[in-house]
Amino acid sequence: MGRKGLRGGWRKPAIETLEDRQVFSADPLGGVWGGLVEPHSFTEPSVVQHAPATADFWYDDSLEQDLNSLLGEIEQNLATAHLLTGVSQAREEYGFTGIGQTVAVIDSGIAWDHASLGGGFGSSYRVVGGWDFTEENDANPYDDGPAGSHGTHVAGIVGADSSNSGDVGVAPGVDLVALRVFNDQGAGFFSWVEKALRWVHTNRNSFANPITAVNLSLGTAWNAATIPSWAMLEDEFEQLKSAGIFVSVSAGNSFSTFNAAGLSYPAASSYVVPVMSVDDSGAMSYFSQRHTRAIAAPGRFVRSTVPDYVGNQNGVTDDWANYSGTSMASPYVAGASVIIREAMQFVGYTNITQDTIYNHMMSTADDFFDAATSQFYKRLNVSAALDALLPDDEFGSIPEQAHDLGTVGTAGADVSGLIGKRDDADYFRFTASATGRVVFTADTTHELRTAWSGTGRVDEADGNIYTIDVVAGQSYTVGLSSSGGIGYFHLTVTTESEFSFADWGTITQANFSHLSNRGESWYRVQASQTGYLTAEAFTGTGENIALAWFDATRQPVAAGSIAEGGQRVDYLTTAGEELYLRVSGMSDDIDFRLTNLVALEGAQVNVTGTAGNDEFTFVAGSTHRLSVNGVAYNFGSATTNSIRFDGGSGVDTIKMTGTVGSEVATLRVGQATLVGSGFIATTMDTENVTVDSGGGIDRISFYDSAGDDVYGGWSNKAVMYGTNYSYTARGFASTVAYSTQGGKDQARFYDSAGDDNYAAWSHRALMYGNGYSNDTYGFSSSIAYATSGGVDQASLYDSAGNDHIVAAAWGAYVSGNGFRNEVRAFRDISAYLVNGGEDTVDAAATDHAFQLFGQKG
Repeated sequence: MGRKGLRGGWRKPAIETLEDRQVFSADPLGGVWGGLVEPHSFTEPSVVQHAPATADFWYDDSLEQDLNSLLGEIEQNLATAHLLTGVSQAREEYGFTGIGQTVAVIDSGIAWDHASLGGGFGSSYRVVGGWDFTEENDANPYDDGPAGSHGTHVAGIVGADSSNSGDVGVAPGVDLVALRVFNDQGAGFFSWVEKALRWVHTNRNSFANPITAVNLSLGTAWNAATIPSWAMLEDEFEQLKSAGIFVSVSAGNSFSTFNAAGLSYPAASSYVVPVMSVDDSGAMSYFSQRHTRAIAAPGRFVRSTVPDYVGNQNGVTDDWANYSGTSMASPYVAGASVIIREAMQFVGYTNITQDTIYNHMMSTADDFFDAATSQFYKRLNVSAALDALLPDDEFGSIPEQAHDLGTVGTAGADVSGLIGKRDDADYFRFTASATGRVVFTADTTHELRTAWSGTGRVDEADGNIYTIDVVAGQSYTVGLSSSGGIGYFHLTVTTESEFSFADWGTITQANFSHLSNRGESWYRVQASQTGYLTAEAFTGTGENIALAWFDATRQPVAAGSIAEGGQRVDYLTTAGEELYLRVSGMSDDIDFRLTNLVALEGAQVNVTGTAGNDEFTFVAGSTHRLSVNGVAYNFGSATTNSIRFDGGSGVDTIKMTGTVGSEVATLRVGQATLVGSGFIATTMDTENVTVDSGGGIDRISFYDSAGDDVYGGWSNKAVMYGTNYSYTARGFASTVAYSTQGGKDQARFYDSAGDDNYAAWSHRALMYGNGYSNDTYGFSSSIAYATSGGVDQASLYDSAGNDHIVAAAWGAYVSGNGFRNEVRAFRDISAYLVNGGEDTVDAAATDHAFQLFGQKG
């Protein structure tokens, strides 16, 4: 008799139809809508998507259903399905996610920008590639048709990776390939599917991870155990099967039409794995076509990913919807196939084929009865499949059942095993033959990350070495588990005699030369101050050693790394702390340098010198670089804005370098500073200071001592020195020197190759030229030399007292009470007697132009 839709209006019978879908997204519940997908009438057999099915919304006079009650059932997420199939338990116990494999989805494309499908397209994303085989025929297989969303939903079932644990797909670690064979109107053709299957075979090894599974959630109006005469995909299926690729195909949604066991095509092909649909109760879905060769998986009311245009259309692709059909069950099995393949590879299977996986699926599946056909069928059980693959635990999983290694002596012991579940632990018991240490060293595979339990300590940053201090004759128990995933391990157990070490005492900075190391040596040190304790080791070419710091209880606190010229390890210590330096490796000639001179207090770095002669450097930048006696440190300028050096006793040296920006430097006896954008560097009690501009328009000021000081100024540098100090500035555009502390201070100026000017007064002398200016105040004498070329000019000014001017062939000078300013070899010299006093002039024949202004009498 005829059928009528619950929402009114007669519909003609359809071969495959859509079930009403309830759409979800990041927003609240959306609307309910539905429609029909019917086969297209073309000369070649047309293809129809196998989900979603609609028989829930059809009825006859003998079977009336309540739409409201049906809508009340459709809030099923993948977590519910995973409980039925054991995926949740398998993931919790084993951690397999399908990583390292790719699944090809032949469908309506994939909305690859979906937040739970990787958010992009290409090698850097989870949807690594694909092709659109419809009329568009291009490399963009996006699921964008008005009749689309099916492929995106399928892809999410395979491997959605959602922050909501209830929406995580079967294999969230897999990559995906999108092959679009349904166009914008939802039409698809076997010629497109055939091209897609051939593409899979050609490109099966073209990506970072090989294609190991294909999903086809599509079919035709067919219900049989054998293929139709017009089947045209058999060669391609056979080729993929021969390549070891698992092909999962939806069984079809038309059981209500045929009311007999059978499969749609291409599910009926002997080269593929047909997949039936079950409800969340585990019973066969009323619409699912079925056959004893098929395997069943959840396919009713499955919530998965959909494009934004099917969801809330807010421009963000994070939407979800519930669909039903064998189209939902097929990708579930495709995802399960990569999980089982991963487990098979883990336990050492080789040459894994579709039959290897299929036969194992079927042998571990759950049997369930179908009243409609009075037949038992197989339902996927992933947990049982993995349990059957993974070997039994060889060692005790609790301390009371620890595996006995016996007495461990000089011969040590070796043992191999497996952490086969994520919550597994293997325990080992041994008796010590001598007082000393027993060392467990673990070599691990896969995702096993060693975690230890017992009375010992972890000695390596990666956790692979575990050490126990033992007493002869006593027994100990060690537990090994994983902080990551499962994997194999090999334990090497060795013994060491009583712990011994060399005592290097309290460290400020010390060198230990020409030491040998054969395996492992220990050195005890004590920090002299709070700050970085740095150990460096330098060996001959080709020799490798490793350094590590341990605290007073010999717990590791810092692991070393390769540094320029050797190995280095740093640790932030506190004054008086006792530490041990462990040296591992083989070398007959090692030079060690230990340094405890650099401290970090908030945003300030403090560098102290030793009692001897120290050498410091500082280079400002986005990362401030400094060194003390050859030991280098880096500090980010974003967190460090003050660097302070203290030379202490001895004759100390520092070189400070600015940036390409503009800086200001100030050099006083006993203190020097360099100030730039966002930083200040200061040095105290440092006798020899050199400041390099580093670029920019920089200026520097010098201040004298109470003794006799000398200032020298050139176009590219300036110096000032006196008793027990020497200051140098390089590359500064402007230098100023002050003589205010007494003594007979002298300033010396040197011209450039260009045109320079010199001017001198009783209290000041200045020389400047292209790009530089050197200025002095209060010096008792100055002398300027013009010997490098150019047209140089000098101007000499008298004081208010009685002054004397001399002009000769070599140059000229003006002197008076407490000052003398002299010039040599200048081309043009002008003397100005304009400030009063009884001035005298001695002028002889000169080799230059000499002019006198303002002479009295």
